[in-house]
Amino acid sequence: MFTSFISQHLWLQAFVCLASSYIIGFFTTKKYIDFVHKKTTLFQPIRDVGPESHLKTKQKTATMGGIFILLSTLITTLLFIDFSNRYVLVACVIFLTFAAIGLADDLAKVLYRNTKGVRGSVKIVIQFAIICIAFLWLGAIDEIHFKNRIFLPFGDGHFIYLGLVLYVLFVNVVIVGTSNAVNLTDGLDGLVSVPAIISLGCLILLIYASSTPELAVSFKVPHVKFSGELIFFCIALIGSILAFFTFNLRPAKIFMGDVGSLAIGSVLGLIAIIVKQEFIFFVISIVFVCEAVSVILQVSSYKIRKKRIFLMAPLHHHFEKKGWSEQIVVNRFWLASLGFAALGMGIFLL
Repeated sequence: MFTSFISQHLWLQAFVCLASSYIIGFFTTKKYIDFVHKKTTLFQPIRDVGPESHLKTKQKTATMGGIFILLSTLITTLLFIDFSNRYVLVACVIFLTFAAIGLADDLAKVLYRNTKGVRGSVKIVIQFAIICIAFLWLGAIDEIHFKNRIFLPFGDGHFIYLGLVLYVLFVNVVIVGTSNAVNLTDGLDGLVSVPAIISLGCLILLIYASSTPELAVSFKVPHVKFSGELIFFCIALIGSILAFFTFNLRPAKIFMGDVGSLAIGSVLGLIAIIVKQEFIFFVISIVFVCEAVSVILQVSSYKIRKKRIFLMAPLHHHFEKKGWSEQIVVNRFWLASLGFAALGMGIFLL
């Protein structure tokens, strides 16, 4: 009866989703931190090649906090969101499978006390396979996902047709790329949480526009039927990240781990694909993109020229090496994320 009542009052449903996920996430994370420090050695191994300050300040910090982001989001979804909605179901499955990949990586690091975890090539192959299955699933929900084209939000809107093979590759690059970019960004206390919340806030607005026929016509964007319920999934995820963020502020009591960062990134990319707003999403997530590109450029330059472009990659470590304090780096990355989000939404509204 209560669930039926709140589903008829959208603002109430949004508040309940936010509050529920935050409360569940807060108390489960707190209990886990206490448990880790009293009875286990589930601490994040710190890379020897990382900034020297991390070896002193980040030892003995609990990891795998992303588990509770996952649990609080999924529990809230089951309780207060229409789980029969197929877009919500796809989002939950992608969220869960990418979290499982991250959990395997985290456990390998913790149990064997190394910073490498599962081999990267293995993770990428599994991720690509999952997304190929998800692509077929999306096509079964709405044929708009089988038109194999990218929407560009300029003028009256334009489409670029790629063909099946290139479009499937594009979908994989967006989702897998975002997942791993968020993972690479997760290197400083609180660095990932705020940009992730900002991106989710922007995606909520994009979902609302694309799922409402009148707004889709007004903003000249593709109308994606039945996607509106994803708004509440995003709100639940924001609440979960806020709960984690409470304990991840410097000095962090817990790290997100790959279980959280891979899962969050995969959902961000997936929703951008669902609402056909990949270009706008690219702009609002520039911080994640720059982190990933910095690693690609650094590795490529060293393999080809035996020279490094950055003092250290990902990019946030480069600024630490230049003498910026951790908090300054985090604050400026937050501001950059907010700025690019405003730019992306400005482009969308033009």
